[in-house]
Parts: sequence; structure tokens; C-alpha cells
Amino acid sequence: MSDNPPIAHLYVDAHRSFVELARSLGDDDWATSTPCCPGWSVRDVLSHVAGLADDLVNGRVDGAGTDPWTAAQVERWRGAPVDELLDQWEQQAPGVAEVLEQLGEVRPPIDCCTHEHDVRQALGRPGNRDAEMVGFATAALGRLDTAVPVEVELTDGRRFAWTSVEAEHDLLDHHDRITVRGLDQFELFRSRLGRRSADQVRAYDWSEPPTDEILDAWFNFGPSPTDIHE
Repeated sequence: MSDNPPIAHLYVDAHRSFVELARSLGDDDWATSTPCCPGWSVRDVLSHVAGLADDLVNGRVDGAGTDPWTAAQVERWRGAPVDELLDQWEQQAPGVAEVLEQLGEVRPPIDCCTHEHDVRQALGRPGNRDAEMVGFATAALGRLDTAVPVEVELTDGRRFAWTSVEAEHDLLDHHDRITVRGLDQFELFRSRLGRRSADQVRAYDWSEPPTDEILDAWFNFGPSPTDIHE
């Protein structure tokens, strides 16, 4: 039996944290551009995360996860009053959480948490870095499809051994693995979801310089075209 928390719980928690932050923002905050989401304001990020929930509730799932699908969310809700959009999202969130649990779909809670921190980075308001969702996403981001195994040693003592399926059986005794050290859970979470540039990842404490193959595999999204600091 898996020790992972229920997906519904993760989504509800990620939603709650985002909404708490959102209800504390003012007009200038909403107009702020988000370096982690080039071309979007903080307000556009809300249109996406709340619009995703509304799309799921109303069955608008063709092209789910694609750029056009996401862009349609931003445009559809661009003119909606912030409080009304937040209220709608709060009403829909429990039902969305149940659907995600039934589908075994972890991407929306990861997406919600990611965008909360995109907003925090844009506004210089760090927080919630030890959220359960951050820890879950860090472990759930998947393998690195590389020929040489990559081991990540976190500052809290945990290790993640990421490798391709083909190389997995060799990992424990593999002397050619590459190790990266000195990352905390939050840095790893943000980095692998494309909130760091390739140069930033290259500058980590690697046992040897990462190859282009490793850098390409490192990013589930991205990399960021510019350095992101938070």
C-alpha cells in the first residue's frame, strides 16, 4: 500500500494555500508580472489555476494541458472580478478534488502549488516552502531518462536516485553515477519544474559537470530563459 497522501487532500491543501495568499493581495500585486510565467501577470496566473478547476467541472478537457487550453483559461477569466473568481473556485474545489482522486491525476495539485510559488516569487513574498505538496511533488517528478544514473542528496539527508528504467538495476552498484548535493527540497521542486535556468542548475554542486543529456532530462518543464531567484 502506498504511503502517499490522497490526491484529493493534496489538491484541497494546495488550493487553500493559494487562496489564502490571493485574498491578501491588492491591485498592484495583481498587475505584477511573473518571471516564472513569462507574459503573465499575477492576475493571469489566478485565471489559469481557477480556470483549470472550472474546465474540469464543466468538461472542457479537450487539449487538457496544452498551451491553447491554458491560454483559453487566461482569456476566459481575465475580466472576472477577483473575489468572484476566488469564490467560484472555492465552491468547485471539493468536487474537483474528488474527481482527481478518482482519476489518480496528480498534475493539478502540483500545478496549483507551483503557481502559488510563482506568485510568491513575483511579489517577493516567500512562504509555505515546507508544504506537504512540495515534498510529494519532489518525489513524484519521475525518472531522469539518462544513460548514467543521477543521485540527488538533499540537505535533510534524503536521497533520490533517478535513472532510466534500463539503468535502474545497475544503480546500487554503479560507480559511474553522477551526484548533485546541497539542494533542499524546495530548490529541487522549483528547479525540476523549470523555475531555474540551465546555468543555475549547471552551477549546483555536481560530482562532475552534468552533460547536456542530464540537463535536458532534469527539467520536467523549462528551463527558465532567465535566472530565477527566490
